[in-house]
Amino acid sequence: MYHCGRDTKFCVSTVCGNLPKSLHIAIALRRYSLFFCAITNKKNSVMGNKQYAAAGLCLLLSISQGVKAGEDGVQEEDSVRYFTTEEVVITASPKETNDLRKLPGSVSVLSPQLIAGRQIESLKDISASVPNLYMPAYGAKLTSAVYIRGIGARSSGQTVGLYVDNIPYLDKSTFDFELTDIQRIEVLRGPQGTLYGRNAMGGIINVRTLSPFDFQGTKLSVSGGNYGLLKAKASHYRKLSDKLALSAGGYYDRSDGFFTNEYTGRKADNEESAGGRFKLDGRIAPRFTAAYSFTFDYTSQGAFPYGKYDRANDKVLPVAINDPSSYNRRMTANNLQLEYRTDKIVLTSTTGHQWFDDNMQMDQDYDTIAKFTLAQKQLQRAFSQEIAVKSLTTGNYQWSSGLYGFHNDLRANAPVTFKKDGIGMLQKVFTTLKEENPKMPSISVTDEELFIPGRFETPSYGAALFHQSTLNNLFTGGLSLTAGLRLDYEKQRMGYDSKAKMSLGMSMNPAAPPADISGMYEPSVMDESISQDFLQLLPKASLKYEWADGTFAYLSAAKGYKSGGYNIQMSADVMQSQMQYDIMQKFSPQLAVEPSPVKEVMAYKPEMSWSYEAGIRSGLFDNRLTAELTFFYMDIADIQLTKFTASGNGRILANAGKAESYGAELSLHARLADGLTANANYGYTHATFRNYDNGREDFKGKRIPYTPAHTLSLGLQYTKLWHNAAIDQFTASAWCNGAGQIYWTEQNTLSQPFYGLLNLKAGIRKGIVSLNLWGRNLTDTGYSMFYFETSDNAFMQAGRPLQAGAEVAVTF
Repeated sequence: MYHCGRDTKFCVSTVCGNLPKSLHIAIALRRYSLFFCAITNKKNSVMGNKQYAAAGLCLLLSISQGVKAGEDGVQEEDSVRYFTTEEVVITASPKETNDLRKLPGSVSVLSPQLIAGRQIESLKDISASVPNLYMPAYGAKLTSAVYIRGIGARSSGQTVGLYVDNIPYLDKSTFDFELTDIQRIEVLRGPQGTLYGRNAMGGIINVRTLSPFDFQGTKLSVSGGNYGLLKAKASHYRKLSDKLALSAGGYYDRSDGFFTNEYTGRKADNEESAGGRFKLDGRIAPRFTAAYSFTFDYTSQGAFPYGKYDRANDKVLPVAINDPSSYNRRMTANNLQLEYRTDKIVLTSTTGHQWFDDNMQMDQDYDTIAKFTLAQKQLQRAFSQEIAVKSLTTGNYQWSSGLYGFHNDLRANAPVTFKKDGIGMLQKVFTTLKEENPKMPSISVTDEELFIPGRFETPSYGAALFHQSTLNNLFTGGLSLTAGLRLDYEKQRMGYDSKAKMSLGMSMNPAAPPADISGMYEPSVMDESISQDFLQLLPKASLKYEWADGTFAYLSAAKGYKSGGYNIQMSADVMQSQMQYDIMQKFSPQLAVEPSPVKEVMAYKPEMSWSYEAGIRSGLFDNRLTAELTFFYMDIADIQLTKFTASGNGRILANAGKAESYGAELSLHARLADGLTANANYGYTHATFRNYDNGREDFKGKRIPYTPAHTLSLGLQYTKLWHNAAIDQFTASAWCNGAGQIYWTEQNTLSQPFYGLLNLKAGIRKGIVSLNLWGRNLTDTGYSMFYFETSDNAFMQAGRPLQAGAEVAVTF
């Protein structure tokens, strides 16, 4: 990959007097589309929903490949044809003291060409395309588990950070959204705590959106496929002047779903989403720039299509759920970036505000029995601010320093409702007590349903101070040292409020009907307020030797850190224990067992790691082949694992002793011929427990569940151009992504073997119109994405079957 600036392209159309005929058509269509949009906007005040949807088709989307079309490819910007000899990938960073091409660490950059060719439309689509990165698509958009090098987080918190245009996303409930008009995606593997802080223990994903200064025009597309898939996207980029440019875009997606709920006969995972982005870029002065963006995302989907796993026959049964399971989310993000440059420094300010409001309905027994349900609503208001200053001098010393602060106000309402079979489960507690104490009167639960509310406020805030320096040509030419340190402080609070009462009957004679005793005791009340503080020093050091331009080897060591938190989904267990204790205190104090303190039960500790890495990167055969090979070792303490509570009423994060992870990563990118490129990415991870005993079993030496031992991605991309022919361009991409073996339990008794999915996209372009055919999992390979055990049952979610469809796109 070459490092190119904005001036590497050259325009051939503007220096010629005669524009191609297709170009005149494009200009006419552009003017007509703007006129049509203006008319529909005037009529919006009287339009109904259907008319709004129709008018929205003047906003449809793009399959255009952004600012570049690929090697020897054709690109159309603002109705002017451009040729490039290499795909342009800007690799500047507001904080790094090394160019990303020469960063002494593991870096993968996904270009617009690769993003378009591989139909990457969400973060989950990059799974396995980056070595040792695995992001399975299961459950709902709420569940965005990301694993890198054997570590990850299924439920609370995250070990991989997400940044969009340098703004952090502070809750992984917001990670799964539509990626539209992306300039590039960067994945930095390994701890990135020095510059990025908390929850970057596994790495960082940086998403960079397209600037209206780099591309002007309108892009529309409609795509359809089996399983009721429909996608419509649109975006418009325009320079208002040399100092101001804007872009606006929107999308609409829907799918009937892949799995049928046998209990209702309807699809269990249907989905509908819509959203958009507005961006305003200003080059206010030669040394001062500003960019503001606003994004909105709406999702409504069926969720958690888990089928019961038949252990005896090694078979996943169809989904069969009697209570609603769904997920709805509204999400916005406001980002403001300011940059001021002098000849010696660049000063940047990044301000972010995220808001989301969601509603999850879960049949928590995942079965047709009437046991219990969870209804969780979350509301987040998050604010972050970072000010960074970085040197721009060309000498041997480069440095970067900054201040960072955040406040994340997250509130949740998570009531659990025990139904008929769940009431029977509660009854067993009193039945067992009666059996153990024959003289005790018989107690029965008389509720038909038991509602246990749970209201939580979990605000957190933090601040950090960081610095990084790079010394080039240290002692000898080509040798450099990069070292950094971050002081990171965070405070978390939890307020827990709940009030519930279990209706009981008592009988001294088993043959007599129970007498209502509910009036003899008060409701149980939980009113807890607890907090915890975290203070961490996060160092990192790298030594690099570069003996030719772009060819170097490096060694690095870094400390990683994932903050602790609170398990709010186990609140029903906490309240249930409190109610039982209060009742027994009233009638049989000698049998009452006092519950553990809330802080001990609901809080979990931070996870720490030390990571060591060695790698080599090189461009070979006149840069027709670029290669990167990395070896790593991670020593992990207090690893956080997701488990279900003993009752099955909720999930918790628990610290599980020590672990280690080591492995290797290989990335190859080759230009095989004019227009033909190949990519190969392979990752191997051996992640095991070093010291973990849950009191019943010792898991020393067992593989850490949910993370694959192997990830593999093989791809070919071909582009062919014609002049004065029936078509102007032919493109084709074929790639295979694979992952496995994935162990599902700490015992390592069940696993998903390695599997591979074959995908294809091929299309033609004539003028401004493109037609593409695409397919995913073309061999219809069967595989599992998720497995868990609860209440003596096991459940799985199967992977998605073969999908195929077509797309029509217009770029002008």
